[in-house]
Amino acid sequence: MADIGEIQERLENLGVIEHLVRSMRAMSAIRWRKARNSLEAVQRYAAQVQSQLSVAARFPTALVRSAGNGPLRDSNHIGLVVVASDHGLCGPFNAVLFKTADVRIEKWRAQGKQVSIIALGEYARRHYCVMEDVCHLIWTHRFPLTHVVSFIETRDIWRKVEDLYQVTNMDQLYLVYNYFISFGSYKQRWVRLLPPELNLAPQAQERPLLGSDAAELQQFLLFEHLALQLYLGLVESMVSEQGARLQAMDAAKANIEERSHELARAYHIARQASITEEMLEISSGAAALSR
Repeated sequence: MADIGEIQERLENLGVIEHLVRSMRAMSAIRWRKARNSLEAVQRYAAQVQSQLSVAARFPTALVRSAGNGPLRDSNHIGLVVVASDHGLCGPFNAVLFKTADVRIEKWRAQGKQVSIIALGEYARRHYCVMEDVCHLIWTHRFPLTHVVSFIETRDIWRKVEDLYQVTNMDQLYLVYNYFISFGSYKQRWVRLLPPELNLAPQAQERPLLGSDAAELQQFLLFEHLALQLYLGLVESMVSEQGARLQAMDAAKANIEERSHELARAYHIARQASITEEMLEISSGAAALSR
């Protein structure tokens, strides 16, 4: 017979865990909505920057000529920015991302290329800090738990990434992250950051009037465009991460409720058995006294 006291203790522990799961789910839901709103805003701004860059690129400067979409030169050193989560309890969110990235890294290594990793997120740092024989981790960065990373912060991160690209003599720089499809659904996306991959508008016969130097404007808009590509990756990854965490918390809540129902049934069975046993003892005692 199951011990009633033990069952009661386990039910109380499940109640505490369920309260924590509900709290974590509520926080994830708030962060998911915030990140979702930020994603819509940054997508609109990115479209505007791309439009302005297409206009400014009609002026044939050295920057425009170097940013064409022609074939890339041979590369021996490739950089990869991996955007993962800082915290767990989000299902296979990180594992799927790392599996996709590692397949590409192994392919590059098989071609004799050197691979350097920039890990954004604590889980990315943990994964790649033990893979020194395959790739080299050159920089890591963590994100705040309480709020979605801002574009101002992302500009600083991009400046650091761009400096590393120059200092370490990388030939190409890629970004990989989980991009948002729908609630609870995400997929890995690859973006080439450097050399910049731009979809420039065809040259028009009449050039637009610019209020500043064409080369300076192009330089600013290109920086803004590349920083926005990174920011889109960060925000989309955050939306996907919180959606995955919401799903994980829903699954945990369902498991807790199922286990609580099972323990409640076991408690009632044990309690009825205990009452029956007590009644039998009382009946036996009364029969013995009546003899």
